[in-house]
Amino acid sequence: MKRLFALSMLLLSLLGSAGGVWAQQGYWRDLPPDERRQLRQQMREHWQQEREIRREEGAPRWRDVPPEDRRRLRDEMREQRAWQEREQRGWGEQRERRGNGRGWRRD
Repeated sequence: MKRLFALSMLLLSLLGSAGGVWAQQGYWRDLPPDERRQLRQQMREHWQQEREIRREEGAPRWRDVPPEDRRRLRDEMREQRAWQEREQRGWGEQRERRGNGRGWRRD
C-alpha cells in the first residue's frame, strides 16, 4: 500500500512538473509580437555581454589555440573516450562472468 502511494505521488509530481513546463511554453506564445521581439533583443544583448565577459577573462577560443595544441587535445579526448568505452565494456563482461545475476537479492 505504501509503495502504491509513493508511486502515485511520484507520478503526480512528474505530471505537475511537465505541466508547468508546458504552461511556461504557452506564455511565450501569448505575448504580443512587439514584446516577443523586445524579449528576443534583450536575450541577444545578454548573450553578447556574456561573450564579451568571457573574452575579457582570457578564455581562449578554439580557433586561437595553435594547431599542434588542438591536435594534441583532440588525441587526448579520443584516448579518454576510448578508455571510458573499454571500462564500460569491462563492467558488462564482469556481470556476465558472475553467473547472470545469481546471488542477487530479489524483492
